[in-house]
Formats: sequence, C-alpha cells, structure tokens
Amino acid sequence: MHVTSPTRGFVRAVIACAALLSVSCAARAGDRPQAYEVDAGFDTAPQSLYWYKEAIVAVNRDMAKSGFLVRLYGSVAVYDYADPAGATIDGTLWQVDVMPGYQFVRGSETFGGFVGVDFQDSQLSPNDPTNPVRGTVAGLKVEGHYYFQDDKQPIEASLVSEYSTAFETYYAELRVGARLTEKLSLGPAAEVDGTTGYNGQRLGVYGTYAFDLAKDVPLSVTVLGGHQFVSGDGQAGPAGGAGTYGTLELSTNF
Repeated sequence: MHVTSPTRGFVRAVIACAALLSVSCAARAGDRPQAYEVDAGFDTAPQSLYWYKEAIVAVNRDMAKSGFLVRLYGSVAVYDYADPAGATIDGTLWQVDVMPGYQFVRGSETFGGFVGVDFQDSQLSPNDPTNPVRGTVAGLKVEGHYYFQDDKQPIEASLVSEYSTAFETYYAELRVGARLTEKLSLGPAAEVDGTTGYNGQRLGVYGTYAFDLAKDVPLSVTVLGGHQFVSGDGQAGPAGGAGTYGTLELSTNF
C-alpha cells in the first residue's frame, strides 16, 4: 500500500519526542519512585497494520500514587478496502493526542482518566467521497481506565475506554487474567472499536510476561490473538476487516 500524508512529518515528530523522552529519562531508572511509563505496540488484522507509541508522565514523579498525569499518544493505521464500485482504496490514518489527567490509587486498584485534544489525518488513495473518514480533523478526547494489579492475588483485570469527537472514534477493552506464575499472566480479552461508518469487535486471549531490564526497570511483553468481527457488510476500516488478529505490546516504567 502507498502511504501519503501532509501531516506525516508532524506526527512522526511527536512520536519521536515521546521516544526521546523515554531515552532521556532512562538514566534515572535506578531512582525510586518511578515517574514515567512508555508503551509501544503493533497490531495486525485482515487488510490492516497499526503501530502506536505512548508516554505518560506523573507530575508528582510517582506513578504508584494518586496525582496528575500527562499523556502523549501517537499512532498510524495502514489499511485497504473496496469502495461501492469494487475499486481498492488504500487508507492511512495518522493520529496524535495530548491529554492531562488524574489517577486515584487505592491499594491494588487504580482509577483514572484523561481529557485533551485529538488530531487525526486520514488519507485515501484514490480519494473516496463516500467515506466520511477523510481529511484532517481535531476534536475533544476523553479516556477512562481501571486497573487491578496485585502480585499476591491470583487474578488481574483492566478496563480501558476512549472516545474522540474526531471522526467519532471510540475504543474499549476488557482483560481478566489468571496469574500462572510470579511473572506470567494469561486470560481472555474483549475489545470494541470504531469510527464513523466502521464498527469492530474482538474476542481473544492475551498473555503477559514481565522481565527485569535493570534494577527498578520492568518490561512487560503482552501478546494477544483472536477473532475480529466487523458490523454490517464486514468491510475493512482502520482496524481491519473480519478475521484473525494479533497484537504485540511492550510496556515499561522508570
């Protein structure tokens, strides 16, 4: 697929800034408490590839305590679909958001949320006037999340949801895992996501393994796989078409 976007350089610059943030702060990894979280991932589904990078900073410099947060997130989806005439359309959707937020930490439970601005740029080649997800838009974005994480408990759980007025984008995910060993968790995962004119649902299984890169620098590697369902005629959107999907996620705190 051919990728073109007038804002590609801008979004790449933002994602690069997040990467530089993670590198510049790595020297502090041995210090307690941990003030930074960096996540990256790759997702593949029928007719779609998706990459993302996320950086979160705790304003109070302690991710384990209640307090204000700042999040920077960037992603790109490359996909294709057939228009009403049967012609193949190549799509590229760039996205970046900047959102301040707050989290409440109560023992093993964390409740939190973010509110900010979301920028999206959708390019279609050739242009498809029947697709409402095209052009560059900005909108209000909100996010809410709940995490239950306790190394002494046999289960873990997470619920994350997001909505943006840009292309009416939404996403929600639920995971409930069993702690098989001190470092390995396994369990079911369910997702819903969509934009204007596209609605997808996923059912699958995830596994997470935690490594220690260095003192006080954990690295969690998560692999997901399952089946994606697409409402309506099953036509692919930014998250792909109906069929098998797979995801790789990396996460670290320092």
